[in-house]
Amino acid sequence: MRFLKIFIAVLFISAVVVGSAFLNPSEAYAATKTIGDCDIIMEVPHASGHVRGNVTVDPRIKCKTKQRYLGVTAVMERKFPGSQYTWKISAKRKGDNVNYMNATPNERCQKADYRVKADFLIVDNRGVRHEEFGYVSIWKSNPCRLL
Repeated sequence: MRFLKIFIAVLFISAVVVGSAFLNPSEAYAATKTIGDCDIIMEVPHASGHVRGNVTVDPRIKCKTKQRYLGVTAVMERKFPGSQYTWKISAKRKGDNVNYMNATPNERCQKADYRVKADFLIVDNRGVRHEEFGYVSIWKSNPCRLL
């Protein structure tokens, strides 16, 4: 009987995790790192929830207070299976005296593999630079699930 209860609990937890991935795919695959009062959020490329038919990624910085400077540079790479060539879709944004910044490369969905490389820069209120360069996501195969 105890085995059955554990088995049911594991199935329930798995269903909740899978369900959250379908409800909000961008957050389901996001990794977060905290620097001071800021979170750096790095995603895996996914089907856009805002523009139907697009693949996107939204690396971003979210801070509790305004910082002197926030900058995000992201390059989403696309590679077709069996190909050596990689296409690059870039985005870059920066701002002074802000508490949120993102850079969102996107394009129409293609049956390809995608990953993102991102650099983050925070200059806090004391003038101290916090560089988080070279974040690279895993390759995500066919994130829009095209047939």
